[in-house]
Amino acid sequence: MISCRRYYVYAASILMIAFFIYTLIAGSLRTSKEIDNLRENFEEMAHSMLSKADVQNDRHMLMNTLDGIIKEVFSSVRDELYTLKKAIRGAECPNNAPGKTSVKIHERVNYASEDLGAKVVSVMAQPLYSSNFFELLLGIKYWPNPPVKMLRSNMAPGNCFAFKDDRAVVMIKLPRPVMIDQIGLSHISRKQSPTGDASSAPKDFTVFAVTENRDVLLGNFRYECIQTKLLQTFFVQPSEKYDLLRFHFNSNHGHSAFTCIYRIVVYGRV
Repeated sequence: MISCRRYYVYAASILMIAFFIYTLIAGSLRTSKEIDNLRENFEEMAHSMLSKADVQNDRHMLMNTLDGIIKEVFSSVRDELYTLKKAIRGAECPNNAPGKTSVKIHERVNYASEDLGAKVVSVMAQPLYSSNFFELLLGIKYWPNPPVKMLRSNMAPGNCFAFKDDRAVVMIKLPRPVMIDQIGLSHISRKQSPTGDASSAPKDFTVFAVTENRDVLLGNFRYECIQTKLLQTFFVQPSEKYDLLRFHFNSNHGHSAFTCIYRIVVYGRV
């Protein structure tokens, strides 16, 4: 009986702390309606867990239920912290004029980000340069423009995944399953390019969600070479969450030698 009470005290303490932390962060990042929905979900889960007689006598089930609730809460907290971190970095940019700093608190989380844990799983493309035995052995045949650069936010000229011609297939693993609603690409402008040319930007591409049983077509898209809209996103309507995506890059904007993929973005809800 004493042992059971200790677990209830532990359960209540952890749940209260998790909810308190989330409320503090959400206070400036979410609307009151969203907070009310979170509170209702929290109360419903807690009531359901504590009202079952078999849970009161099952230590393992109690702990697993608690772990599930805590992971859900802190997953949302981590996403909000990441967004807040990016907003703060933007506010510290020295190019902003005094008194005109604009902090975009509501910028969406890009789940195709190395900072969040996204990874490039496989690549089918021709490297820009011929690889020697040691480069092949170490898996760095795409050096100095490796595929992982597509998952980084640094948009400096040349900081991209580059490959010969205009075709490549890339598999990306997201940090967690996501209900994806937008997929996009970003490229540098002609002014940013040292040669004044942006024809190496990708053009037509196709995206599949890869599951154990089948490949789900998320869409065929076209990245337009519009200098005033370097980040272009496209809406998708998936029926479930996915964490493994396969990008087929099928053409570029006319460059005869190579294609550069600067940044992939994946927006959605966890």
